[in-house]
Amino acid sequence: MSSSRSHVAVPARPGGDARRGERGYNLLELLMSMTMATIIFMSVITLYTFQAESVTSQSHVLTSTRSAQFAMEHLRRDLTALGSNATANSHIDDLVCPKPAILLRALTVGIDEGFVYEETVNPFMRRTALTLFGSLDVKTRYETDSIAGKVVTLVDDGTLPTTEALWLDTFTTDRFLRLSTADGKSMYFAITATSFSARTVTLVSEPPQIEGAQRCGYQATGAGLMVDVQGLVRYRIIADTRPTARKDSNSQPVDTLLVRERLEVDGVTVRGALPLSENIIEIGLFDAFFDANPAPDATDPDHRYFVEDMAKADGTGPLGHSLAARPEALRSVTVKLSVRADEHQRDLMHKPRAHKNNPLFTYKLDANLSGSAQVTTIGSRVTMPALISRNL
Repeated sequence: MSSSRSHVAVPARPGGDARRGERGYNLLELLMSMTMATIIFMSVITLYTFQAESVTSQSHVLTSTRSAQFAMEHLRRDLTALGSNATANSHIDDLVCPKPAILLRALTVGIDEGFVYEETVNPFMRRTALTLFGSLDVKTRYETDSIAGKVVTLVDDGTLPTTEALWLDTFTTDRFLRLSTADGKSMYFAITATSFSARTVTLVSEPPQIEGAQRCGYQATGAGLMVDVQGLVRYRIIADTRPTARKDSNSQPVDTLLVRERLEVDGVTVRGALPLSENIIEIGLFDAFFDANPAPDATDPDHRYFVEDMAKADGTGPLGHSLAARPEALRSVTVKLSVRADEHQRDLMHKPRAHKNNPLFTYKLDANLSGSAQVTTIGSRVTMPALISRNL
């Protein structure tokens, strides 16, 4: 007996592929994926670049601010010392006798003195210089042993410079020797020569002796007078012409330096300069108070807000260089230093100043390039304790 089996035919799947639910990407989907990945990648790169530039910019601002603060401390120290152990204004100071050959003042403001890169693109920048007088570098006081003509011999009591190098660095020909008498009067003479071995200082002219009607000068041999050294210094902004300094596309100096200059006794010739800070582009004086009435019990303040009210190019003003100036009346002033960032940012739009009294935000480093450098301004209020305590 035979048996037969039945077979059921199963139709084949289209294409003969048993994985019908799985398939690959087509070209359009691949291009869309690549485009989206590119957009994400570029966004990340742009964000990173922006953050990096922001960090770099802030770093430059911080560095510039620290540099300006260092310069500000030097300037504050010198301004605060004005009038201490020195005349504030030899022209009207009755205790200065005889009157020195050059007019000596605690503070004189020079207008239109200093460097500004391309004033056509950096308009209304203040070019201000500050000339200070006093015992700013050498504060030690000495005593005279004798005076013979122009030669002053000092007492070797342990206060004198101990080496010839220190001696020559102290009694230099760009300084004045002040001789103070027991009655509080002072004589100022420029130094012309000095000797470490003899402990002598030679003056430009002979100090007068008191005799008869001549009540100005020293008595007897001139022993026992107090002696100190006075000098003139000037703060101003100059072009940085050092070999490493940058220049613009026209080979013009771009970088600036705030310097503390030692001046000769003529008040003009530069003896030496100490660079204090790079990239300082402006010195400003604001909000100054003067004592209009020197009487001890009087209160009559004279408020001058802008530096143009304190000194003018023709020398007038309370801090000018005319005979009518009165730096001895200065009681307080706000000093400002504006410093630019070290780098030129091409995407930082330059906003030229519309007036000298407007805030300063940007500074152009190359007239032929787009963009500018960011500017930061710091300020400090300075009082004059020595000038306050002694009215003239």
